[in-house]
Amino acid sequence: GFGSMLRALGAQIEKTTNREACRDLSGRRLRDVNHEKAMAEWVKQQAEREAEKEQRRLERLQRKLAEPKHFFTNPDYQQQCHEMAERLEDSVLKGLQATSSKMVSPESGNSRKRPGESATNGTKPRKRKCFWLGLEGLDDSDSSDCEDDSEDDSPRASDGSCPSG
Repeated sequence: GFGSMLRALGAQIEKTTNREACRDLSGRRLRDVNHEKAMAEWVKQQAEREAEKEQRRLERLQRKLAEPKHFFTNPDYQQQCHEMAERLEDSVLKGLQATSSKMVSPESGNSRKRPGESATNGTKPRKRKCFWLGLEGLDDSDSSDCEDDSEDDSPRASDGSCPSG
């Protein structure tokens, strides 16, 4: 009857092993106590984990620094680079000696620059008008003002005067 049903039901019901919802004698839940223990253990092992991580990083760095993976040893290429550097240095020195020995004077006809208008006329050269800026209507007094203002450090392109240089 009923007793046999209770015995059968008792065999089917398992006893619970979850005691974390229970409280200890001080009134704290066992779940919280267990979590605090696990956290303390994790903090203790954190220093060890960091030391192991640093050790692995140092070992990896030592492996990389121990031997380079690729060696480039080509004596022909090294010889060519050395010779090219020597030729370049010799060429630069020859060029400097040639320019220092020839000291170009403004009177010489071999100058690569055009002779200035001041050399031909003997008067002070006037600054060209800035046609590319759309300032075609400037007269001579404005262009001479542009020369005087070029010595100032303030920028003048916005006020309509010629840019210096």
